[in-house]
Amino acid sequence: MSKMDKKYSNAEITVFWKPDLCIHSRKCFTSLISVFNPGKRPWIDMSGADTRSIMETVTNCPSGALSYRRHDEPVSEPEHTIPGKETVRISLQANGPIQVKGSCIITDKEGKEYQQEGPFFLCRCGASQRKPFCDGSHLKINFQD
Repeated sequence: MSKMDKKYSNAEITVFWKPDLCIHSRKCFTSLISVFNPGKRPWIDMSGADTRSIMETVTNCPSGALSYRRHDEPVSEPEHTIPGKETVRISLQANGPIQVKGSCIITDKEGKEYQQEGPFFLCRCGASQRKPFCDGSHLKINFQD
């Protein structure tokens, strides 16, 4: 967890928020504003809805910035499709970034390496201030592809 990462808990689950992964799709607060309200601090209020509704909303986070862990389930191993090898899945989002699911190492143009655990998003529009990562700028510039 980075210094910016946050966690919010109720009796049944803990929700994790990784702001560096957030692409500001707005899906969380448009579907459950009683819990995910960017106008409030803290912006996640775990008492705002039942656990099932919170889990459904977190599951629909396209960037993986939101995730959760049930308190009654052990931490599971990552899913593998080839024994001993993790599969990385890359997909282009309509009018948006490149989504990467899986673990990989990214090397930038200066040779700096970033070890990333997916899902995360890479900039495709060229406007991100956090290249190679997406910061949601495609929404501001109305990127179309």
